[in-house]
Amino acid sequence: MMGNTHLCLGVAAGAVAVAVTGTSDDVATVSGIMLVSSLGALLPDIDEEGSILNNLLFKVIDRKFRSFALALGGAVVVLLSLFRDLESWIILSGIFAMAVAFVPHRNFTHSLISLAFVTWITYLANPLYTWAMVLGYISHLAGDACTYRGIPLFWPYKKNIGLRSLGIYVRAGDETDKKTGLISMYSGCFLLLVLLFQDISFELFMTTTTERIDAVKSFFGMG
Repeated sequence: MMGNTHLCLGVAAGAVAVAVTGTSDDVATVSGIMLVSSLGALLPDIDEEGSILNNLLFKVIDRKFRSFALALGGAVVVLLSLFRDLESWIILSGIFAMAVAFVPHRNFTHSLISLAFVTWITYLANPLYTWAMVLGYISHLAGDACTYRGIPLFWPYKKNIGLRSLGIYVRAGDETDKKTGLISMYSGCFLLLVLLFQDISFELFMTTTTERIDAVKSFFGMG
């Protein structure tokens, strides 16, 4: 699937994570969950030069050297841990970066082992965002399982697992791919809005909105 579709799936996964964790009453936490789920949805493609996440991290670096840059960044973190008291999740992140830097695309990062490792890192960093990472990452694996190649879910066992045998097949960039992204984005945003405003009555919403408008008018001397 295309990177944009994976990102849209990550948004939908984030909305589900907000529902699962019951954190819709905290906007800061909701924002964090959406960011982490989006990261999780893009993370399996970090080993692909030219992917959305790869471009965000290494935009100024020539594609030929991005794998080296990823490995170098991970190595620096690991070496720094020998002299500094770094938190364990930071060290594990460095190890992960080194591990995925030179592996073939859609290999280790598209496996249950990678999912478990990333989940562990997230839990150590902040348990609150574990579900966001898990659901975001799974959304990517599920999306790529629908492609012709499938994914090596049980890596290092090399056989690819996919849904093609069930008649479910998506070609990257085709109409189904694009529509999947749109449906995921709209569904995720709708669910998120419902969760955010479920405890707010229409009367309270209108009162609060009116107060904010009056405050803005007063600030600019309009009221």
